[in-house]
This record gives sequence, C-alpha cells and structure tokens, in this order.
Amino acid sequence: MENHVAPKGLIMPITPQLQSKNLETTNHIPIWQRDIATLFGSKTPNVSYKELSTFCRKISFLLGSGIPIKSALSIVSEQLPKRGIRKQLPKLIARVTQGESFSGAARAVGGFPAFFCGFASIGEATARLPQVMEQLADFYENQAETRDELTAALVYPIAVTIMMLGVTILAVTFVLPGYSRIFDASGVELPALTRGLLAVSEFMTANFIVIIIGLIGILLGVVLFVQSSPGREFFAGVRLRFSLARLIANFGLAQALNLLLSAGLSVSQALPFAVDVMDNVKVKHDLNKISADLETGKPFWEALTKIEYIDPLLIGLSRVGEETARLPKTMEKCHAYYTQSYKRAIKRLNKLVEPMITLILGLGLGIIMLAIILPTFELAMVM
Repeated sequence: MENHVAPKGLIMPITPQLQSKNLETTNHIPIWQRDIATLFGSKTPNVSYKELSTFCRKISFLLGSGIPIKSALSIVSEQLPKRGIRKQLPKLIARVTQGESFSGAARAVGGFPAFFCGFASIGEATARLPQVMEQLADFYENQAETRDELTAALVYPIAVTIMMLGVTILAVTFVLPGYSRIFDASGVELPALTRGLLAVSEFMTANFIVIIIGLIGILLGVVLFVQSSPGREFFAGVRLRFSLARLIANFGLAQALNLLLSAGLSVSQALPFAVDVMDNVKVKHDLNKISADLETGKPFWEALTKIEYIDPLLIGLSRVGEETARLPKTMEKCHAYYTQSYKRAIKRLNKLVEPMITLILGLGLGIIMLAIILPTFELAMVM
C-alpha cells in the first residue's frame, strides 16, 4: 500500500463502512474476555508502550518522507531491538507485500493493541497515516511516562517494606532467642514486650516450613484470583475507591478521546477504541455501557453522568463541547488539565510516601529495639 498524504489539517470523513470495519474486532468479543484469553493462552509477545512509541515515530518519519509502507517496515525492522515488535515484523511485511492493508496485517499477525490497529485503519482511510502514526507515537510515549511515574512512586515503599520485614524476622528469629537463654540462666523475668516477640519467634521457628508453604499457597491463590474475571472486577472496583485511580481513569479517557476525536471520529466511533487503552476492567465495562447508550441517541455527557467516578469537570466540558459542536477542542482542554493534575498528584504521592514509610519503619524498628534494650537494663539493674 502506497502512502498518499492529504494536505495538513484536512480530515476526511469516516464512512459507515469504515466504522463497521474498525469496530468489528472491538465489539464482536468483549474486551475483558479478550484480555483474559491473552493472559492465559496467547503466545503473542507483549509489546511495551516504549516500543510502540519508537515504532510509530520511525514509521511516521519514513512515510512522511515519501517512502511506501512496505519499504518503511523493512527499514524499521533493522533498527529495532530483537524482541517484541521486531519478531512480528517479518509476518507483517509479508502480508503488506501481498497487498493487505497495514492495519489489517497488524491485526492479523497479533501483538499490536486493538487501539493501534483501529487508529491505523483510520489513518489509511483518511490518507493521513504519517500524521496518525505521529499522534500514536506521542500517545504511547505519554502512556509509557505515566506507567513509569506510577511504578517509580511504588518502588521506594516496596523496598523499604521488604527491608523492614527482613530486619524484623532477623531480630525475632536470631537476636531475641539469645536474650531468652541469658535471662533463663540469670532468673530475671523478661519484659512483656520481649516475651510477646519471643512467643512469635518460637512459633515461627517451630512452624517455619508450614508458614512458608502457607505463604506460597496464599500468594498463588491471590495471583490466580487477581487473574480471574471475578478477581479483576473486584480489585478494579477497590482501586477506584482511591482518588489517584479515579484521576487516572479520567486522564486516560480524556487522553484517548482527544487523540481519536482530533482524527475526525465522532464520539460514538471513538469510544470503543478508547476502551482498549483502559487498564481497569470496571472502567472498560462502564464505557462499553456508554457505547450502548450512545447508540440510542443519548448525548455523551449525559451517559457519563451514570458513572460515579467520572469527574464533574469532564462531564461539564463534554456537555459544552457537544452543545457548541466543539467536542474535540474541549476534550483537548480536558486532556491538558488532567495531564497537569496527574503530574501534581504523582509529585504529592512521592512527597507523602517517603515520610509515611519512614514513620512506619521507625515505629517498627523502635518496638524491636525496645524489646532488645529493656531486658538489657533489667539485667544490669539485677547485677
């Protein structure tokens, strides 16, 4: 398929045939079922957001330079690391060489998100594939930054918690039993705090293997539950009780709709593709319900009011955008607002997490130190 670039800023209309083609794979099988099937049975390599961003940016540059898509894919295949997307490129190039569309080939070989495939098909239909690939590069770059920031915010508390548990186990298992033998020989009674920790130590020592097997069993049970459909729905609902998770849901929706509406899609066409970028299963379910409401003619902003965690600001601006026929512009404003809000929230989280973890660590270590120091004072007073 040769690439023909439309004049900058020109957006071709999306035909009903294109809409049907784009939504076929998205609506035929529920999103959550496809996710679980991929989780348990798919051998398709996972593609990271960073890989997708790099791939899309290189393809955009080459197509914008007038290079046909099949030649662009061949060039890019030599520049990517030998994993992820590169493993899929030979099959992708073969299909494109045989005359299949880029988006259709990407969908057929697997490994590419449905959002990517659908948006690429829009770029082909509107003769704006270079611009669309550039937008996708920015989109996946933002997605990667969002995930990296969230991961970075969790690394410190997890590391400190592991260290605290290690120190606690070391003190309770090895240090306190030595004190017990000394005090037994001296005939001095141990303080209540030390006796309590010693009881824990004796229980852990006597049942070490059972405890390890039990912890492994609990861990496996939790993992299997989280990966199951009921488990994912349960934890998805729990996550949305936290303000940061609700902010992420609003941020992701505004980000996806901004990208899709800017390409000329209506909100009813864009919403099924936006579902694919949501990590939360409950959000996916709720947005699919909204899609059904839109098919009945209900305004987008009114359908959003049925979702309790959607920010009133997003609902209000969506209403203004629909009533003034400027929904893409208002969604762009929403995206900018939630981007800044998310960055501020992550900074606040980082500032709060460190002192909170330090306080908890200090209390835990303080209790252990008291359990060790108090017997020492008791023994010194007796002697």
